[in-house]
Amino acid sequence: MLPPSVRSRLSAAGNAYVFEHPDLVDRAAARLRRPLDRAFLRRVTAFADLERLGDVVRREAPPATGPHVLLVALRGWPDHNAFEAVVAAALRMRGARVTLLTCGGGLPLCEMGWGRRAWPRPCDRCAPHTAGVAERLGLEHERLADLLPWGGDGRRAPSPTEVSADAVEISRAWILRTSVPGDAPDGAAVGTDLQAGVDGVAGVAEELLDRLRPDVLFTVNGLFSAEHALREAAKARGIRCPTYEISPRAGALAFSQEAPAPEYDTDHAWSVCRDRPLEPEQRAAVTGLLDDRASGRGAHESYFTSVEDDHERLRAAVGIPPGARLASLFTNLTWDSAALGRDVGFAGMMDFIERAVRGVAAIDGMHLVIRIHPAETRWRTRETVEAALLERLGGVLPATAHVIGPDQPLGSYALLDASDLVLGYTTTIGLEAATAGFPVLVGGDVHYRGRGFTYDVEGPDDLTRLLADPPGRLNDEQRELALRYAFTFFYRGFVPLRSVTVQAGKVSAIDATPERLRPGGDAHLDWVADRLLDGEDLLLPDELALA
Repeated sequence: MLPPSVRSRLSAAGNAYVFEHPDLVDRAAARLRRPLDRAFLRRVTAFADLERLGDVVRREAPPATGPHVLLVALRGWPDHNAFEAVVAAALRMRGARVTLLTCGGGLPLCEMGWGRRAWPRPCDRCAPHTAGVAERLGLEHERLADLLPWGGDGRRAPSPTEVSADAVEISRAWILRTSVPGDAPDGAAVGTDLQAGVDGVAGVAEELLDRLRPDVLFTVNGLFSAEHALREAAKARGIRCPTYEISPRAGALAFSQEAPAPEYDTDHAWSVCRDRPLEPEQRAAVTGLLDDRASGRGAHESYFTSVEDDHERLRAAVGIPPGARLASLFTNLTWDSAALGRDVGFAGMMDFIERAVRGVAAIDGMHLVIRIHPAETRWRTRETVEAALLERLGGVLPATAHVIGPDQPLGSYALLDASDLVLGYTTTIGLEAATAGFPVLVGGDVHYRGRGFTYDVEGPDDLTRLLADPPGRLNDEQRELALRYAFTFFYRGFVPLRSVTVQAGKVSAIDATPERLRPGGDAHLDWVADRLLDGEDLLLPDELALA
């Protein structure tokens, strides 16, 4: 058997989604593996099921006399493609006109790869894939590549002289895997090529929207650069622009009529549900979900097959002296859209972490454990929290600070059990900790900040004060608020779409039965389709929250 390092290099050779300068060997490998990559994408998007889905729509959908929905699906992301296909089919089964807008190649750089550098990758995989989705669904299909002045070859896109941070910053951080993309070796070039794509998309958006005249523009995320440009053009014409994102609850999606879905704007939901007591079955459902998440089930992603879940052994493994007070700090990816731009009193998450380390070091008998998000390993982040922290601290951690690396299978929930105090910037685990009664110090503008069950840190002085005199366990009223909010967030805010079965980002099945797609066949699919068409509140009512 080949050594892991060799297997890894062979697997990476010719990768379609490349952001580095490919050499001749890599380009040759890319040509060889292209048909295999295309076949793989078709398989993990369940193309056979998509074909059946399209057949049902062609056979049974009523005339398209309803609102016109422009569904923007620019990338060959299997799970997103499958969810979008089911939503598109449901809209057509309710009489809506649906046009699918794909990229078709031509952007010099996107979240899939760097077309200007690695041409014809990634477009030679992604564009045929998204075109295949459109063909199987039988939808009207538009391609940006047919409209861009330089056509489908991103190498021909002119380079702009100015870059707008608002338009490109989220995509640039995502591509470079760092919160300071301007300091990365390719930071300037990435910004320029993203801006070239934004300028091109913005330039054709007016003609496209004026010709198609959609009533609704529906897209994933809403923050990435190309979608940002399309949404800005659509909103300027008074077109509604709802968005969706895959949610932290397995098998469910987050939807938003106004704000980008990943921002989890829960202000309205909480104003409606804050004073609404939980019914016994609601309480049982949310506590069961929280228990499942603590044991590695019920989340969209799972990182370890097994973890150390005994909090006493965990304290010993990390090196916490017996009897010491323990504060635990849970990180996000530094470049995650959930953390970027969510600052209140700190200059970003790393500033918050550094000040927490220094603050705890000045307190006798207290230690701080920093749990690095396991996604750092999976996403091959360029900016690791540990390295960034060490650079800020002159290369040495205080004796009272301990790091659990992203690849260490030490349970986050066991760490919670061992803690006296919990810190987080925008991590969801802060909400889960509050439901268990732990005092939670929130540093960033996370969706559950200011809901009555967290200690919302306003800045460095406030953090120093709270660390020196930490609050005790939450009282019953605060825990109840946390539990109500958790139910609102996980059950009223996220819509399960059971037509799609996803495992580790790969689609294993799509339910294409007419009975499920017809109005009345799936209450949640009915709800999504109706709300996309009428623009009303997407907060699930109680009768659907547990359905």
